[in-house]
Amino acid sequence: ALVSEIRVKNRLARTLLETYVGPHAGEKILDGATTRGSGVTLSAAILISDLRGFTALSNRAPRDEVIDLLNGYFDALAQPIERNGGEILKFMGDGLLAVFPLSKPGACSDLLRAVGDARAALAALNERHAQAGRDPLGFGIGVHVGDVMYGNIGSRGRLDFTVIGPAVNIASRLEGLTKEVGRQVLFSKAFVDLAGCAARLQELGRFPLRGI
Repeated sequence: ALVSEIRVKNRLARTLLETYVGPHAGEKILDGATTRGSGVTLSAAILISDLRGFTALSNRAPRDEVIDLLNGYFDALAQPIERNGGEILKFMGDGLLAVFPLSKPGACSDLLRAVGDARAALAALNERHAQAGRDPLGFGIGVHVGDVMYGNIGSRGRLDFTVIGPAVNIASRLEGLTKEVGRQVLFSKAFVDLAGCAARLQELGRFPLRGI
């Protein structure tokens, strides 16, 4: 009975960790990677997404409706990302940060497929919103590729398992740039070259990225 109880508790702890930090980060935490500043270099394609018009939406809609809209929006993005091999590291208010480790063959193709599936899922969600008399939701996505530090960042009493580095900053700036150029998704040239997908995309030229 004691062995059974320990197994149940271990399974519960693993499930909770995977739910809140993702399967890969949860595995590392269970293996003892809980030291502040500990981490590894990870080569990955980075995806950052942001919901458009969320501030105005949250100001005018009832709280429960806002939560329902956010959950539906995150389902539209998260399920395609996870189904195609990406790992969501965090939800940031109305934003999302995910990585596709390049150690997996075809990671860039997986990311492209995830983006396409997410756009289709959001379109289907917006059809349901239209039938319910709700405004459509939109998002911006920025994608870059590079080496990031993957590990524990935070205070002495509270840690966050995440990725940091210039590659993450560029993905974030590209997501912000989608508003200026009027496109839903922007890929960096570095990602496009690595993925070999230039023929499938429209080149928009060169743009300065704030602080980079």
